[in-house]
Amino acid sequence: MMWRDSRTYLAELVQALRLIDTRTIERFGRLLHRTYVLNRTVFCIGNGGSAALASHLAADLAKLTTTPGQPRLKAMSLADSMAAVTAAANDIGYEDVFVEQLRTYLEPGDVVIAFSTSGRSRNVLRALEYANGRGAVTIGITGADGEPLRAASAESLSIASLSVQQIEDASTVAAHLVCLVTRELCLAEIRPDSTDLLDTPVPVEQLRLTLDTNPSA
Repeated sequence: MMWRDSRTYLAELVQALRLIDTRTIERFGRLLHRTYVLNRTVFCIGNGGSAALASHLAADLAKLTTTPGQPRLKAMSLADSMAAVTAAANDIGYEDVFVEQLRTYLEPGDVVIAFSTSGRSRNVLRALEYANGRGAVTIGITGADGEPLRAASAESLSIASLSVQQIEDASTVAAHLVCLVTRELCLAEIRPDSTDLLDTPVPVEQLRLTLDTNPSA
């Protein structure tokens, strides 16, 4: 998408934000809450700007979804260890930098959240394929043209844009909403069975969006 001007960019971004499917956001939150209840782990992956998104979401999920005294949701970004990423890239191939880490950590019932603006990053797709085959829940967040990632993910959210920058902007908002939905459920200490857990409504509009848990950030 060619750059035109700031006003047009912002108008397009607002439109993409308006089109985010809040029902999908709510479902992601319920899936992550189930992960918390079952004491499983959330793994986040992505390349470049999507790697930054993966790191950001993993930090928020681990830090902001519970209060002192509660067990924490276990979440980590597989883009954070330069030693692990470069070792796998050098010794095996860049397309396996996430798969190789999942071989070490992944257990059935874990969740893998993949960010890719294009939806075609080979190392991300291979990680999703591996996770699907090992009993994990896979979630993809991608742009309007990201059909490969949507096809490889058990659950997915599409950002209605073809602009890399707008997809990253809107994905950040989506990730924050997912974190807030998850937090709402974790704070309520809901313990239904796994079927009811996915049917429990948590409207995004009713979240305590004014909650500031890190005023110095």
